[in-house]
Amino acid sequence: MRWGRAAATEIERFETIHWDTADFRLAAWDAGLRYRRGRGWRVTLAGLPDGDVERRLYVDLDGDPGGPPPEAIRLLSGYLRDAVPQPAARLRHLESRRRLGDLCCTHQVVSLLEQRRAVAHARRVSLRSRGAMDGTRRVLSALRRAGVAETTNVPLLAELVGPRAAPLWRDTVVDPGSSVSAALVAALRDDAAQLVRNQALILEGSDPEGVHQARVACRRLRSTLQTFLPVLDPVWAETLRAELRSLAADLGAVRDTEVLLMRLRASAAAHGLEGEAECLLTRLEGERSRARDALLARIESAGHGDQLERILRAAVEPKLQPDAGERAAVDVLMPLTAATWRRLSRRAIQLGPHPSDEELHRLRISTKRCRYAVLALVPVLGEAPARTGALLGALQDALGEQHDAVVAAQWLRQAAQPETAFVAGVLYGAERERAEAGRDAWRKPWRTLDQKKRWRWA
Repeated sequence: MRWGRAAATEIERFETIHWDTADFRLAAWDAGLRYRRGRGWRVTLAGLPDGDVERRLYVDLDGDPGGPPPEAIRLLSGYLRDAVPQPAARLRHLESRRRLGDLCCTHQVVSLLEQRRAVAHARRVSLRSRGAMDGTRRVLSALRRAGVAETTNVPLLAELVGPRAAPLWRDTVVDPGSSVSAALVAALRDDAAQLVRNQALILEGSDPEGVHQARVACRRLRSTLQTFLPVLDPVWAETLRAELRSLAADLGAVRDTEVLLMRLRASAAAHGLEGEAECLLTRLEGERSRARDALLARIESAGHGDQLERILRAAVEPKLQPDAGERAAVDVLMPLTAATWRRLSRRAIQLGPHPSDEELHRLRISTKRCRYAVLALVPVLGEAPARTGALLGALQDALGEQHDAVVAAQWLRQAAQPETAFVAGVLYGAERERAEAGRDAWRKPWRTLDQKKRWRWA
């Protein structure tokens, strides 16, 4: 591939030392910890879904090469738990970068060093642009002809070190012929992995989605245990559900105040009351800060590390009833999912023309349980239950908006003081209007969902 004389070339050589446990626990999670002289430490938090790609979070920290800084160990605690990282691999990098306008092509040759000798090599080529990749067809074609793959999901360390450094906690694949045991392990592993990965985001603190996604993972784990309960050891399942309920409550305390704060801040701005509402919002920020401090204290406790260990062990080795694990997943999950749908349908049909806030809240919970049960079938049956799950999601969103308005109104009523009575009253009235509007907004997604054609796969 010819770039021409206009292309500026940059060449850089450097070494990195990757730290991990003896069993490559960080690599198993797609996470990482490395030191580069002159640039300090870099923590890589595990890849998170972002559309069709994996999003990673990098945290750079100062420190000497003798050992990772305490903050690095703190951020990686969910992956490491009680293990201690040590130098695991020394890599030598040779990078050539060529730039032409907004386009930059990086050619990497990375070698694994043992006793200062290269024993394995890996080559990577990446193409980036500061703008849209217009006019790069010839470049891409030349790279393909040279054998360059579009993407690779094999991490660099795994390519050089081998299978012992390969990722282990990735999505588990099942199919229509999978057993109950395989389908259950797949669901529990995926949600447990989401919980652990988002714990790192919670500790890092820059992305509030970490709390939300960790809470979703707890809910989905509890829902999966509830869905599979007829084939599980009931004492084992209920004990684990109780642990997850406690963790979800602490996560929810933070997430609920974050949602409420964003909601009321936007409402105050819409009414031109930003200044008048500041006292109320400051109080709410204090509640969020206290809830977050309590959550961090829990996450950083030794007891939480033990709890994570139990959750991960349960995800890999769930306790099923005798002879239940080898049954076909479809034969077991279909009637269990149908039961959650019947409960949801009965609850919706029984609602009168003017349902109460509490009745709509219970309907929302039933919708959520049904949705999670349907989504448990997606890995087994594919797109058909996924489409139904999306419709259940739309219903859940409509009911969730109504519930959020009710919660916001209740908080404003309790928080109002003489000096904030006016602004609290205005915002309260706006939230009650939203709650009343939401009292009927759920009916349209319900009518779409409540059609036989939506459930032909079941």
